[in-house]
Order: sequence, then structure tokens, then C-alpha cells
Amino acid sequence: MNEPLFRRVASWGAYAIAVLSLLYAAVYLLIVKDSPANFAASAIANGLIGLSGIVATFVVIAVGDIVGGSVGRWLGIFGVGWALLSSVHGMYSGIADWKGIEVLPGTTGMRPDFAPTDPRGFSTFGLAGLWSLVLASAIFSGAAFPRVLGIVALINGVDLIVLFIATAAGIPQLVLFAGGLAAVILGPIQWALIGRALGEP
Repeated sequence: MNEPLFRRVASWGAYAIAVLSLLYAAVYLLIVKDSPANFAASAIANGLIGLSGIVATFVVIAVGDIVGGSVGRWLGIFGVGWALLSSVHGMYSGIADWKGIEVLPGTTGMRPDFAPTDPRGFSTFGLAGLWSLVLASAIFSGAAFPRVLGIVALINGVDLIVLFIATAAGIPQLVLFAGGLAAVILGPIQWALIGRALGEP
């Protein structure tokens, strides 16, 4: 795979993450939230998280290359790290749900568990939020991305960290608010803007 093709794949991948985020939100908010014992729907939602993480590995490397320097290398390496940890957790929980296995006794569906790779969304929310904040900082410092992406990444990063804290602390109303904002609005916009930037010659 040559460099232009990798950039193109990363661009498509960023758009795909935006779509997968919206699909996750639809499945979770319309089905799983009110029917946590619906293991099939929960498995699909978790599988979408797992797939997003795999696709993100291409995107974060391409983003890091554009930013360049130490910050760019950090974005690439750290980004692959959180993406793979999130992906493993999504697949872990998805397979458990598909088999109807309760990850923790007395829990069902998408309720948070303590998977070693992503306890309470540490990778999916917390580390991803930190990645977005560093990306925003790089853009405000002159990285070759649109400034509007920096603004969205900043807000999304803060929201994801709030989502992790709310998930870890068990504050369901804040989880729904911050999670809905991330999955339906901020996340899709951020990844679509990244896809557009990566697709430009």
C-alpha cells in the first residue's frame, strides 16, 4: 500500500467512524437503553465500537503524519493504543452479549463492566478524549487542519472525558447526555471533518 492509497483509506475510515458512531447511537438509544436484556442489540452496539476501533488505527496514523514532529508521533502511537484497547473491549463485550453471558453477575446488556482493556470506558472515552484534546492543541498551534476541526475536537475531547468520569462514577443522566452528544453530534462531526481533511490533495 503506497502513501496516497493509505491516506485515501484513512479518509474513508474517518467517514466510516462517523457513520458507525451514528449507528451505535441509534441501536443503543432506541433499543438497548430501554431493554438492557436485549443481548442481540447490545452485541451489535458493542460490535460497532469494536469495528470503529479497528478502523481508527488507520485514521490516527494519517492524522499524526499530517501534524508531524513529536506531537504527530504521539497522536499516531497513542491513537493506535486507545483504538485497539477500545476495539478489544467492544469485541469482548459483543461476544459476551451474543452468547448471553453476563460479564458481571447481575448485569445485562450494555451496562458498564470492568474489562481489563477498557474499565468503565477508560480507553473508549477517557483516552480518546485526551487524544482529541491534543489534536485540538496541535491545530491551534498551526497543524495543517481546519481550525473548525480544532474547535470541535476540543469540545469533543472535554465531553468524552466527562463521559468517562460520569460512567466511572455511575451518573446515568450525565452518561446519557454526554454520551448522546459524543455519539450523535460531536464525534460524527469530528471524524467527518478529519475524513474531509485527509481526502484533500
